[in-house]
Amino acid sequence: MNYLVPIIVLSQFVLVGCVQEKDPTPPLRQQTLTSETAIGEDSTLVNYERGVIQVPINRATHSEQTWDVEFVRFKRAATASPDTPPIFILRGGPGSESGTQLLEDPGYYAYFIEPYTQITDVIIPGQRGLQTSGATPCDPIEPLTFEQALNDEARQAARSAALDLCRKKWEAEGVDLTGFNIIEMAGDVYDIARGLGYEKIQLIGQSFGSHWGMATLRYYPDLIARATLSGLEGPDHTYDMPGHVLATLERIAASAEASPELAPYIPEQGLLEAYRELIQRADETPIQVSLESPDSGEMITISLDGDDLRSFTRGYSRGTSWRFIMPAWPLDILALLDGNFSYAARSLVRDHLFTRLRDAAYYQIDCASGISQERGKILRSDLAADLVGPLWEYYDSHCSAWDADLGEDFRAPFSTDVPALLINGDWDTSTPYENAQEVRSYFQNHRFVHVRGGSHGAFREAREDVDGFREQVYQWLETGSYTHIPETVTLPPMQWRAPED
Repeated sequence: MNYLVPIIVLSQFVLVGCVQEKDPTPPLRQQTLTSETAIGEDSTLVNYERGVIQVPINRATHSEQTWDVEFVRFKRAATASPDTPPIFILRGGPGSESGTQLLEDPGYYAYFIEPYTQITDVIIPGQRGLQTSGATPCDPIEPLTFEQALNDEARQAARSAALDLCRKKWEAEGVDLTGFNIIEMAGDVYDIARGLGYEKIQLIGQSFGSHWGMATLRYYPDLIARATLSGLEGPDHTYDMPGHVLATLERIAASAEASPELAPYIPEQGLLEAYRELIQRADETPIQVSLESPDSGEMITISLDGDDLRSFTRGYSRGTSWRFIMPAWPLDILALLDGNFSYAARSLVRDHLFTRLRDAAYYQIDCASGISQERGKILRSDLAADLVGPLWEYYDSHCSAWDADLGEDFRAPFSTDVPALLINGDWDTSTPYENAQEVRSYFQNHRFVHVRGGSHGAFREAREDVDGFREQVYQWLETGSYTHIPETVTLPPMQWRAPED
């Protein structure tokens, strides 16, 4: 149930460029606020505001073209201190659900928003060019035959052609695609905050949201009172380093191998070393697997070579991103070591036949952040790729289609004295703990929390499973003091499962 009460607010927005120079005569930008309701748990109605703000599509070029960015705001409870800076929640992705989309889940407000409203106002800015902030969809890849899907060159050619058509489609509509980048998204946060009348705000950002948060800290430092960043993705961390991913898998494997459930099934040399040997054998002699063709229904034989097996190193049934799905990972590896390849082969074929592309803005934003020349050289010579695969190929396969790079200065280390709470798990294969150790050196006033056994969702896992941690975080958000927060928290032991379970 929604009711709309249009409120037009014309505010003078100070536009701040990459070098933090304020325009002395900023243009008027229009912001529209409407009162809305969402259904919370137990069918209760939740009042909030939905806003749409017109922002420059490219502040760096002083473009007059604008883009509409959505945001939602939840007002603080009557008992909350008016002096606590509002919380801006920066979503991950890029391309995670917007605030209005999240509210379609009745439980989202009660769990993720309402506790924060007991502290201050809560705002969820949209991501330009994505979801409800002006989506920029690409047409799907032309459907591939089964044989084409299994041919690396044919598959990549079809993907490249589709990405090229997507870029040309939006360029033909006059959209300045180069405005879709993390620096401009930081500017959107600034414009929304100033348009709502906030002099200071605080940030909560997870994963890509932490990448977004760091950009906002760098380019608009006077706006930020404090920041809570987790699953840390620094300015030069869009590409994952194979060695960091492997180190994470080794920590996960050590727990699995020591568990009573799995210990009887672990090869003498360990999970990962046994899997490395399997990959080496497949490099020499590809593995033949019989599958039913989705085209004809007939049984056909496909080959799995070493590169195919490398793509399974982080699992193929559920993956390793989140702790609650991790018990499937050692079972995936054990199945392959036992010669059971059918399920993995079907998942590979399914992925190769998948034709949907993400939005143009998704590719532009990620590819604009890119990778520094120095890190790129280290990445491409990382010997761990022999086991976890050449992780850079994902970006290589689509970034060449976009004129997007933000340059070496953006990816260089930065320094900030804005107070920060930094949180990372050491079982995080998406934003590895090693990245977090590098990024924390950029923060001169911070508390780093090492979540032992924490996955990409370590911040949430610690709040749910470590006694007192949730309340400690709330106290930090309210007061800006982190001295009471521990530097290390340990999650409960993982409940691994035996293969027969």
